[in-house]
Amino acid sequence: MRVLLDTNVMLRALAGDPAVDNISDILLADETEIFISAVSWWDIAARIESGRLKADLKALREAAAESGFAELPLRGEHVGALSALSGSGLKASSFDLMIAAQAEVEPLRLISSDLRLASRSVLFLRV
Repeated sequence: MRVLLDTNVMLRALAGDPAVDNISDILLADETEIFISAVSWWDIAARIESGRLKADLKALREAAAESGFAELPLRGEHVGALSALSGSGLKASSFDLMIAAQAEVEPLRLISSDLRLASRSVLFLRV
C-alpha cells in the first residue's frame, strides 16, 4: 500500500502519539510505502515562523527520513488538480487541499484526521 500522511498525522507518528495507534499496522507493514509531501515541510515552516509550533524543521526532516518516509515533491500536475478541490466548497487549509490533490494525482491513500477531506477521495483513511 502507498500512503500519504498529512502534516498532523506525520507529526503525531514521529512523536509516537497514541492517536495514530489505529493505523500502526499500516505504518509498520513492510509493504507500505509512506510519503510525506514537500507541502508538509512548507506547512511546518509556516507554523514555526508564526509561533504556532515549537520545533526544529531540520530535526523533523531527519526523523522522517530515518523512519523510512519518502518525500513527495510538489509538481505542476498536483497544482492543476488543486483547482478542482479549491472550488469544491471545502473549508480546509491550502496546505491540506494541496496534499489532498497530490494524493488524488499519484494516487496515494491519504491518511488524515481532517474529515473535510474525506469527501474528496475514495482513498481517504481516517486517523
